[in-house]
Amino acid sequence: MKKILLFSTLAIFLNSCVEVETGGCIDIYADNYESFADYDDGSCLYSCEDPYAINYNLLLPSYYCEYEADVVFFEDVAAALYFDNINVNWLDIYVEGTYVGTLNATLGFTYVPLCYPTDPDAVHFTLSWFNNINSTFNWTVRDETGFIHYDGTDFVSANGCLPMELTFKKIQDFKASK
Repeated sequence: MKKILLFSTLAIFLNSCVEVETGGCIDIYADNYESFADYDDGSCLYSCEDPYAINYNLLLPSYYCEYEADVVFFEDVAAALYFDNINVNWLDIYVEGTYVGTLNATLGFTYVPLCYPTDPDAVHFTLSWFNNINSTFNWTVRDETGFIHYDGTDFVSANGCLPMELTFKKIQDFKASK
């Protein structure tokens, strides 16, 4: 009986020395920081605090702010006449190397189309980027043979609408730069 009592006492003593670790979020910058946690269990959540970001106040597993802006490509009448004279029918628009739409090369606009409501004859797309309220983007315009008639880099602001008028002057400037 003495052995059982000694063994039980020893077991209780050893068990009380074992420390149980608690997992949780140990990043003090996380929205769900837990000061009692002993190790990071991957549960940290962060929120973007910029009201211009599309993920404003959303809890996510990593910190970033995501922004968007709308862009509208269209042609002026002089450019449409130029393309009609050289028998170019279609213009493909690429942004950052990705195809975003096709314009009828012989259809010129006498007005600036709005982002909303969308004009079916213009190319509308939404540009997305991270961690800065402003961004730049590269664009290229090619005809149906792949020949580049325009390219450029433009600046855009979060939640904005950027009309990109493809003009005859831009064609001339592009040719002169090559």
